[in-house]
Amino acid sequence: MKKLAILFGVLVLLLQGCSKEGSAGPRDLGYEYFPVTVGNWVEYQVDSVWRDDYFNIHDSVSYRLLERIEEAYTDPAGRPAWRIHRYVRDDQNEWQVRDVWTCTRDNFYAERTEENVRLLKLSFPINEGRRWDYNVYNPNSEWEMAFREIHKPYSLNGLAFDSTLIVRQTVPANFVARRDLEERYAKHVGMVRKRQVETISQFVTVGGQPPQLRLVGTWWTMEAVAYGSN
Repeated sequence: MKKLAILFGVLVLLLQGCSKEGSAGPRDLGYEYFPVTVGNWVEYQVDSVWRDDYFNIHDSVSYRLLERIEEAYTDPAGRPAWRIHRYVRDDQNEWQVRDVWTCTRDNFYAERTEENVRLLKLSFPINEGRRWDYNVYNPNSEWEMAFREIHKPYSLNGLAFDSTLIVRQTVPANFVARRDLEERYAKHVGMVRKRQVETISQFVTVGGQPPQLRLVGTWWTMEAVAYGSN
């Protein structure tokens, strides 16, 4: 099914490219929402909260994270690819590399490999009806994504972006499991905000008492605070 979904996406793009002569200029396919220029960087404020009612654990952490496209290379499949260094500040307030991730972008898809998991982040051309499987390239269960609020201006932490879009999962939460993912991308910058929530809720009866809610989960946000190129 995943291979069929990829083939369908390619066919849709080819058909949409066969427009009539005399149309109003070239179409914006959305590549600028996933820039791949060496030297581009974005600094984020990251806030994470986790909770486990079974063990009475409630904790949180906040820190700054910087992602920079460090170099271009050719991946094992012969495709143009880029290495992304992810930095966090140490005790001396100096940036230190924490992870090295990779990304690729072609005429149809933008991908990132995060913690050795290959993810399909964006599907081109962008439009409100376009949907794809976030996990099509890895063994995890299907996670359907769709575009929202395409080409909308957006402001965040004193930064103003002329054109942004949202990628959001399409499957709603149920009474037990909630899994939300939303990423906002800005033209020529890349991802500027990410929100992810994963929880499991159950009602448990203890010692003959009325059922009580037990919640286990994490709440995580990542917001751009600065960006540039050097």
